[in-house]
Amino acid sequence: MNSKFLDFIFGYESSDKDFKESRIAEAEKHFSDKIISGIGAKYSKKIIDTPFSKFISRLRHSIAHASVKSYGVILLAFGLMTLLMNFAEYYFKSLPTSPTAELITGAVITVIALPLLFFDAPLSDSLQKWKPTSIIFFDVLCLRRTRVSADTGREYSSIIPIIIGVLFASLGFIISLPIVIIAVFSLVFLTLSVSSPEFALMITLLILPVIPILPHSTLIITLLVVVTALSFVGKVVLGKRLFHFEQYDAVLLLFMLFTLISGVFNKGLDSFEKSLVLIVVALAYTLVSNIIVNRRLAENAVKVIIFSSVPTAIYGIILYFISPAHPEWFDPTFADMVTSRAYATFGNPNIYAVFLTVTTIFSLAFALDRAHRVYAPLYIIAVILNLTALILTWSRGAWIAVALSVLAFAIIRSRRAPKLLLIPAVLLPLVILLIPPEIITRVLSIFNLEDTSVSSRFSIWRSSLRMFASNIFIGVGVGEGAFTEEFLKYAEDSVTAPHSHNLFLEIGCEVGIFALLLFVFLLLIRVRHRASYAKYVRSSSVDNLCTTSGAAFFALLVFGMTDYIWYSSSMYFLFWVVFGIGSATLRISKKEYDDSEIYESPEKDETAASINIVIENR
Repeated sequence: MNSKFLDFIFGYESSDKDFKESRIAEAEKHFSDKIISGIGAKYSKKIIDTPFSKFISRLRHSIAHASVKSYGVILLAFGLMTLLMNFAEYYFKSLPTSPTAELITGAVITVIALPLLFFDAPLSDSLQKWKPTSIIFFDVLCLRRTRVSADTGREYSSIIPIIIGVLFASLGFIISLPIVIIAVFSLVFLTLSVSSPEFALMITLLILPVIPILPHSTLIITLLVVVTALSFVGKVVLGKRLFHFEQYDAVLLLFMLFTLISGVFNKGLDSFEKSLVLIVVALAYTLVSNIIVNRRLAENAVKVIIFSSVPTAIYGIILYFISPAHPEWFDPTFADMVTSRAYATFGNPNIYAVFLTVTTIFSLAFALDRAHRVYAPLYIIAVILNLTALILTWSRGAWIAVALSVLAFAIIRSRRAPKLLLIPAVLLPLVILLIPPEIITRVLSIFNLEDTSVSSRFSIWRSSLRMFASNIFIGVGVGEGAFTEEFLKYAEDSVTAPHSHNLFLEIGCEVGIFALLLFVFLLLIRVRHRASYAKYVRSSSVDNLCTTSGAAFFALLVFGMTDYIWYSSSMYFLFWVVFGIGSATLRISKKEYDDSEIYESPEKDETAASINIVIENR
């Protein structure tokens, strides 16, 4: 067909012949190759030359090149002043209780400060020379390395670090000490994020399991996305990063538009605020798909997610055995079998199951990947912990989603060695025999309509469909409040529900048919993209990462058929991160293929050899 719309859908070539005959080829460029960088370059120098910009640059330089000893003096002054002030307040004001937490904090900081007083090297050099900090800050968290000098760090007059330490400690006397510490860490985070959007992204992924237990967790995840976005946009404006505008971004923009329309015209200010959160957090897709530009960054993102899951899984398993469970989480049918459910830091076992669905698949894929065989034991431990925690959530939808995605992953990977399918085929009967009968009973109960959890879901789905049909164009509004209020008009037997227990149905109910169609359209584009780029993926360094992210995304969609996986803003963020990693790895595989073609071509230029060195050493 000669259609611009079809060219938009099939902007990723399916074959050389089809692509050469398409409108996109006639224009000599892909829609997916619209690259933006250096916009406003005419004014970039003016921005850089502003006094504020110069001040920030000098501040960053001073922070990086100040000696470790200077930081030791700051911490020592802070710790001692904290101890002194709290002792004085306790004895002179005769407080009823001693400020134990503040005293412990002051003592710990003082002890940490003492060894730092013996190092004169610049902070940045010290972090790069010591292998553990070098790996953490520069290899994993992606801070930009600086040239290591033989000189000592910049020494400030001893009075300046003392004043800084005393000043921060004094703030702790006016406001709570935890707020002061959080403010200091936030300031450091903002300073580093300005120079590296990659750092902002990795830190967000690292603390993702902690965010749900923090006050105003939705606001925090939104602000983290905003900080990362501003850092990335600033780099794009200055021409230091590339922004790829693809079909996904266009469709996602339209999806955001209909989300905003629903938020504006339904249920007042609360719905509008929730719609803004969805719009901002969905930018995680655009950020991830553009920030991740090579295999190292893609692997780092997945490794950080896996690493963050390990302490969370340990905590979740411990809580399962020692913490009383919420009665509303239990199905009376399984009262004797299920006495608790793991929820870790997420406050809800089903929300935690969304996180574990992704981390279990990621850790399993890395454990089986020969490229990571050195760290295979660590990934195996991560698999065991995440899988155990996943089982203890007693979330049937998550179990089925992980099982199906692992099967799909095995089928895709075995195309290169079909005999590999014999391994799961032989082990499957043994695995089934080892599965506890309680788990098998729990899974099979999905076919039992007498199960209250199953029957209530069918009732909620029928009621949600009626609500969707009655508000088909712009939905009922965004958020739990809007859904619950409207659901009461359509509920069967006075059943209440905060959501529809189905991702697709929830999108339709909240923001209408057009947003739902756009979301489905987004998924179809991904299927087309993955199929047309298969030949590039097979020969790329990100083959395993691309397949793994696809399996994780597939698992999320399967889980979304039985639960609303966007209920938590943190998991909504994770959804778009996984989708973004998939897009980034597809683009990386295509770039590696094109660079290799340049090198092999008889018309290769003098720079082709250096391009291929990067590919050969991947």
